[in-house]
Amino acid sequence: MNKNFKSIFKEIKNLLYLGANNRKHPFHTPIFSNISNNMTAESRIVVLRKFDEEKLILNFHTDFRSPKILDLKKNNQSSFLFYDPSIKIQLRIKTLSSINNQNQITKQSWDLTQLSSRKCYLTKKPPSSKTNVLEDGLPKHLQGIDPTKDESEIGYNNFAVIQNKIESIDWLYLNYSGHERLNISCKKSTPVFSWVIP
Repeated sequence: MNKNFKSIFKEIKNLLYLGANNRKHPFHTPIFSNISNNMTAESRIVVLRKFDEEKLILNFHTDFRSPKILDLKKNNQSSFLFYDPSIKIQLRIKTLSSINNQNQITKQSWDLTQLSSRKCYLTKKPPSSKTNVLEDGLPKHLQGIDPTKDESEIGYNNFAVIQNKIESIDWLYLNYSGHERLNISCKKSTPVFSWVIP
């Protein structure tokens, strides 16, 4: 094997940075999973909004009224799944999630959020609410258009930033001549690397 621990770890951090900053990158929309209140696994695609390389934190945005908020309050163990078919690299990342709502972290992110994205937080009913008719929950006057900046500010109360501290990374490279797999424990200040059978 011509790869070493440090070069792989550097590559992982570069991929996560690209995922957070390039909308067309495969890592921009990972699968996020957590344990629900009834102890079942819940998964959904999220948008990777930020990656803090030093603190090893992954951020995404969500509606504070979403059921996953209560779930994460009860059990903050979570995970991300990334895959890029062009380079055949999969990342399974275990994280601990923390919720931010109406604080400095959310204010900074909200100020950078476009009107088209702010619109998502203007629904009258919480996400996952049952409805008698097919609808998106938005006020009728906003159908097909973005809100004004003033209109969008109402959504700030529903806006949340989920920060996910990386606990471990499972890196898998699929290769016809031999798959390669590495586990990285990030619980201590210095990462611990271990080769694993794919």
